[in-house]
Amino acid sequence: MPNNNAGATGPKTPLRNSAVSAELKSTPHAVGSAVVSEHIGTLGVEVDDVRQWIGRDVRHFRTSDADKMLQQLLEKCTDPSQSLPDNEKSKLRETSLQAVLHLCNETSVAREMAKHLTEFCESELEKASYAPFVRAANCALLELSKLKVPGVTAFKANDDTNILFHTNDPMPMYQNHQGEQSKRKPDVVIVSHKCARDVLGRGQTKPTEPPNNNFRWIDIRSTMEFKRTRKRLLLPPSARNKEYNTDYVVPKDLHMAYHKETNDPAEPTGSAPAAGSAQTSHEVSNKLKPMSERLRGKAAEPTGSTPAPGPAQTTHESSNELRRTSERLRGKHDADRKRSSGHLHSNEPPTKRSRSNNEKRVDEKADEKEPKKLHPIVQNGLYAAEMFAAHIARLHVISSIVMNDIIYIWYFDRQDVIQCSGINFVQDLPRFMVLLLIMQRMKYEQWGLNPEFEPTPGVSDKIVIRDEEKNMNVDLKLDLKSDERTTHYGLRGRATTVFPVESQVLSNMEQKPHFRNKSAGLVAKLYWPEESRESEPNILNKVYEIAQQEAKVVGHVPEMVWFYKFEETSTAKIRKALGLEDPELGSRVLYIIVFKKLVPITTLSGMEFLSAWWQVVICHHTLWKNGVRHRDVSPSNLMVYQSGDIWIGVLNDYDLSSLHLSSTQDDSPSGLERTGTVPFMALELLTEKAIAGKVEHLYQHDAESLIWVLAWVCLRYEDGELLSKPRLLDEWLRVDAMGCREKKNDFLSARLDSDDVRPSRSHQETWKVATKCLVVIWSHNGPFKSKRMVDDEAFELWLKVHVPEDLHGGVILPAM
Repeated sequence: MPNNNAGATGPKTPLRNSAVSAELKSTPHAVGSAVVSEHIGTLGVEVDDVRQWIGRDVRHFRTSDADKMLQQLLEKCTDPSQSLPDNEKSKLRETSLQAVLHLCNETSVAREMAKHLTEFCESELEKASYAPFVRAANCALLELSKLKVPGVTAFKANDDTNILFHTNDPMPMYQNHQGEQSKRKPDVVIVSHKCARDVLGRGQTKPTEPPNNNFRWIDIRSTMEFKRTRKRLLLPPSARNKEYNTDYVVPKDLHMAYHKETNDPAEPTGSAPAAGSAQTSHEVSNKLKPMSERLRGKAAEPTGSTPAPGPAQTTHESSNELRRTSERLRGKHDADRKRSSGHLHSNEPPTKRSRSNNEKRVDEKADEKEPKKLHPIVQNGLYAAEMFAAHIARLHVISSIVMNDIIYIWYFDRQDVIQCSGINFVQDLPRFMVLLLIMQRMKYEQWGLNPEFEPTPGVSDKIVIRDEEKNMNVDLKLDLKSDERTTHYGLRGRATTVFPVESQVLSNMEQKPHFRNKSAGLVAKLYWPEESRESEPNILNKVYEIAQQEAKVVGHVPEMVWFYKFEETSTAKIRKALGLEDPELGSRVLYIIVFKKLVPITTLSGMEFLSAWWQVVICHHTLWKNGVRHRDVSPSNLMVYQSGDIWIGVLNDYDLSSLHLSSTQDDSPSGLERTGTVPFMALELLTEKAIAGKVEHLYQHDAESLIWVLAWVCLRYEDGELLSKPRLLDEWLRVDAMGCREKKNDFLSARLDSDDVRPSRSHQETWKVATKCLVVIWSHNGPFKSKRMVDDEAFELWLKVHVPEDLHGGVILPAM
């Protein structure tokens, strides 16, 4: 069975049909950037703020063969006007390799490329290698523009969207995230000719030099992160009187590994360190051929030198010797890897691991220092997160890491990360040329931009979505500059973004009788839920059925006006095409839902706030009893709208909810990963067992979350406004689940009655209710182990008994 998890640091959630899945009582928790994305404005976006969260996203990568990725990307570059037979389409990589081969040998461009690549190999410092690499890549692009490959989209001359490589470091690039500004310095970027002209300004025409002005993330097609661990690299074949051919043996297992605790760059897997030195597999790969020559009784060539005289070894012999040597070295590396605790690899099944998916707690070792030198895999992930954030509904990101003379293609989407095996662009120039051909011919959509929402790259305004199922064209005017827009920062997960929209078609639709919100405003929610989950529209339709029978629900749930599922965006497609194991495990698909506009409950104060909160509590309890389990209570999911003089509380956001419609129904976990809001989760759900999915999610857990929300608002908001920094409880947003549990326990046991924990002036009375509820939580979870409670008992004893009696009935809206 192929290993598609090389470099992973901990077990993934087991397959739903596996024996282990039967042990799961809830969906395991997410541990990466999705945990903190909603509060990135508090966490911050400096490298040290987000590196650990992005690191958790990228260390669980899948691996793919580079040739398979090249084939799939070439298929995306096919000319729609050409009817290419399937048998020819499946051979596009081989066809392209043959087409570029003549450019690599005995031509003027071949000699120029060899000159630039030689300069690259002889550059002993990383920064010095940027310019020759950029020269080589742009030189190749110029020559490839003349090349015609059957079936591949032809190059369009004088098109402003054509790409070039450009040195960027040390010029910073900035981007705003929820009021915080990030600052990143990618080494080399891929941009359009128009972007380069706009940014460079007068007096600069060399892409080999950093720009005079800052590039914008919205204009970046891709980034390249460089790392240099060796001073000497094997020179191009032409420097050794040899030619390129298509028989180059590509090491199949040449992948970068993730080592969190080291200050050294990542080393590829599939090799073993030499005695007394940390030898990377790049070095092993470059020495394999001389090693095979020694085995045949020949003198080995010094790296970068002219070959010693003697008979040439055949490609077949070299390939066989390389393969045997690679297997021997790989076996030794595997043994070394098992002995070393510094490597974050694991092939153990989940049941044998002691820490499940949450491999390292943020505060597990208070004295543990982050490495000074940022890991290249994490650095690359930071750039991918910026490219995702720069565009609305971006589908995927393709980026690269250049380690010595090996280039690694990385493919990011909302499901997980795919790393392709390395391509030696010096020794295997034809494959590198095919990669450049792909980059040159890819359109914006192939780079990952979403043409539905950005018909013109970087411009999102008025769009029309054709809904065949409902036989309607839905017009949407997107307000992406609104202060009310919520954005996402990170890689994996739902990547929810919410923003105001206008729509003539949707505004003219008749309102159903069980809705009471008369607001004319609309908001759109774009997000990537897991395909294996019950969809939010289906759950909402069940909620609406309950509302027709339960007066306590009427008017207290969001009004879904329209939704659409973009079927073609399934992240499983690329994984199936690459032949990866379990391609649908955790796969995601893009949805848009348009709702009637609501207002955050945090804008209310005093009795208005407490009344709205209690209305939500009643609605939540009623839905739970009727089989709708919300499971993601947080301040952002409690909303309000005004009906006359009364504020109506609304329980919002059901994309992590589940249905439990009969007593015999198995309440097994849905989906691969749960992305709850850590500061508001019940203490029992912040344990190691719960993170691994081995604690059933009960009503009492959501009841506890409602209490945490009550306390949170009292301590952090005044007169409807978020208090300025530093704020109480900010530290809860900066740690993972188990770290948050420790801080919440400390809050309950030592800080609840301390002088430094005081509510805002506008929430004095509500705080009295909150403290009574918090004392109940502490008595339940304190020195004694928590026990399972009857749902109605938890509702009465944890919540209702502490609320003023005049609020007990809630707000029942009149029948229509």
